[in-house]
Amino acid sequence: MTKLHNDWLTEGIFDFEYKKYVLMAYLQHIDKEFNSNRLYPYLQELKIHLDSCQNLQANKNAIQGSFPKKLKGMDLSVAKLVYEDTLHDDAYLSQLNYILDFAIPRFSKSMEEGSDRFSEVGENIKISPVGIVPLRIEEGYLFFLNNYERMITIFRYELALYNQMRERSLKTVYVDSVRTSVGTTLEQIKIDLTRKFQAWPNPATYMIQSKYDYPLEETLLPVVQRLMVKQMNVA
Repeated sequence: MTKLHNDWLTEGIFDFEYKKYVLMAYLQHIDKEFNSNRLYPYLQELKIHLDSCQNLQANKNAIQGSFPKKLKGMDLSVAKLVYEDTLHDDAYLSQLNYILDFAIPRFSKSMEEGSDRFSEVGENIKISPVGIVPLRIEEGYLFFLNNYERMITIFRYELALYNQMRERSLKTVYVDSVRTSVGTTLEQIKIDLTRKFQAWPNPATYMIQSKYDYPLEETLLPVVQRLMVKQMNVA
C-alpha cells in the first residue's frame, strides 16, 4: 500500500484485524522508502496520521471523563472513595481503542526512524553562498550541484508563511538544469539568472553539495528547505 488515506480509520471495514493489516502494509511501504532515502512526502504523512490518532484518543478520553461517575465504594487502605464510569465503551469504541493503541506507537516509531534519517541527510549537506550575500535572504536561488553528472539543478526559493503543519516553510520552484564546464561557473550562472529575471537584481544564491547521491525531490530539496528556514532564524 503506497497511500494511507486521512480517513483510513473510518473508511471500509471497521475491524481491528483489518485495520491492523492496512496499517502494517502502509508502514512496510514507508520503511522501504526510508531505506531508499526517500523521505517525502512520507515523513509529513506520518506526522499528520500520528497527530490525528493522538487527537482522536485525547478527545475520546476527554468526552468519557466529562460524564458523571457512580460511587462504587471506599478503599479503606487509602481512605479514598472509589468511583466507576457511567459511560462504558460499546463494541465500536472498543474496536477504536484497540486500533488507536496499536497504531499510535507504530506511527511514532516510523516517525522517529524518518526523523533520524532526516537529521543524517542534513549532516551530509553543505550550503555555501554564491557571491555576496545580500541583506535580504528571504528569496533567491538554490543551486543543487550533482558531481556525478556534472549538473546544477536550479530552484527559485521564497520564504512562505505557514504550511499545513503550521510551520514556516520555503516555497521552491524549478527553474533550470545546467551542465557544468570550465566556462560555466556558478557566478556566471547567477549573473545569467539576474539578467533573465530582472525583478530580482541581487538575489541571495546558495550552492548545495551533498556527500551522498540522495534523491533530489524526495530528500535533498525538503531537507534543504528546512535547513534554510532554520538558517534564516524565523519562527
